[in-house]
Amino acid sequence: MQDTKVIVRLSQACETESQICAQIGRVIGLIDAENFTKLMGVMTIDSNPRKPKESSVTGEIFSTLSTNPELFHLMSKGILLSASSCATLDRNRFKLDFEHTGYALPGILDGGHNSFAIAKFLLAKANVEGKSIKNWENLILAWNENIESIESLFRHAETEGKNGLDFLIPLEIIYPRDTTDTETLKFWGESHRDITHARNNNAQLEDSTKDHHQGFYDYLKSTLPEEISKRVEWKTNDGGVIRAADIVSLALIPLSKLPKSITGIDINLSKIYNSKQYCVETFREILEKNGNGKWNGQTYILTNTLIKSALDLVPEIIKAYDFIYKTFPDAYNKADGSFGRIGGVRIYDPKRTPDQKYSKKPFSTKFTLCECSYSYADGFIIPIVVGLKELISVNDQESKLDWIHEPKQFITKNFPRILGMYSAIIRATNWDPQKIGKDKGSYEIVSGAIQIATASYK
Repeated sequence: MQDTKVIVRLSQACETESQICAQIGRVIGLIDAENFTKLMGVMTIDSNPRKPKESSVTGEIFSTLSTNPELFHLMSKGILLSASSCATLDRNRFKLDFEHTGYALPGILDGGHNSFAIAKFLLAKANVEGKSIKNWENLILAWNENIESIESLFRHAETEGKNGLDFLIPLEIIYPRDTTDTETLKFWGESHRDITHARNNNAQLEDSTKDHHQGFYDYLKSTLPEEISKRVEWKTNDGGVIRAADIVSLALIPLSKLPKSITGIDINLSKIYNSKQYCVETFREILEKNGNGKWNGQTYILTNTLIKSALDLVPEIIKAYDFIYKTFPDAYNKADGSFGRIGGVRIYDPKRTPDQKYSKKPFSTKFTLCECSYSYADGFIIPIVVGLKELISVNDQESKLDWIHEPKQFITKNFPRILGMYSAIIRATNWDPQKIGKDKGSYEIVSGAIQIATASYK
């Protein structure tokens, strides 16, 4: 298990008196490179809503360390740390603990890019090749593998000179003053998330990232297959290729089947296509409704069993989404004509010369990476995906949501009937996926077609 405790010495330090804030303490000062190295062994980035990665910003910080190390403390706003405890020792030394006690997740709250660039600079000083260090995971791996070389820099500096290591970093530490007092720890946890988000407002933080950071997506994430969840960018710069808002928006489909006494609002499912912000805000509003969850420090915990049962259906909706995307073009061709002739649609054909219409490589679906022959705007299929709500019912006896019919099987058997009605809307909008995805009539027609098909489906 990684050690969570460390003693660091600040070159200068100033502590906020308890009269200013009785429950949260604050230390500000300057820390040198050697003591920063000690911090890198214990502090994490998990408490930060976004993960740092190689960028023009980190490049500029690296350049400042290389060319003006003596001015770095004036040119950088430094690092904000959250510690689960902080004890003041003599000679500007502080004993910090970064153990997660359940009230607030400690670590780097702000200054992740500074930490990334400083650590990469020290690795370069230790003659570690930095080209492959593009994100925080790469950085930590390289850091742990070369920690002895990094620490030796400071031993040699005593005899060979500072060699560019005599820079200072602005450092701020916040912590709960009394770790034995429950009320103090609760206040610490509740304030922690607000402090984190406020300090990260220098760059706009997506609401989905904030909500993930507070735990609103924890249960939803737990329902997803690992191979899908790991491809979602739950945190900014996390490396995922699927937006968290795309998953959250699909979750509104089963949530729309819950009574208003649970959700507290009417859910407009036509917004799934053209307003992911609406979807994120609506999801949060439902979970925050009184009685649907509780707070444990800074972390939200979903408790409503009906909402949990709705979110349990999301994996099947995701699978159905990709299945519909893959099979829709062929089903449309059988029902109405040539899907490939629609503007904006690309076709996989290894025999054709690649251009705006054709590709020599097959395409893949959004979530499950299933190989498919067409690439097109999902405005064509979103009304069908939303229409899956007609296959969901509330099981009052077990107080849960259930599928009336398995989505993929139902779609396979009833696609011709559904498209027989839906293709009229496609033609009426002049094959424009933007208009189709935004038109409430598209959703109404598909829902009606699925209801009719459900009545005769066996």
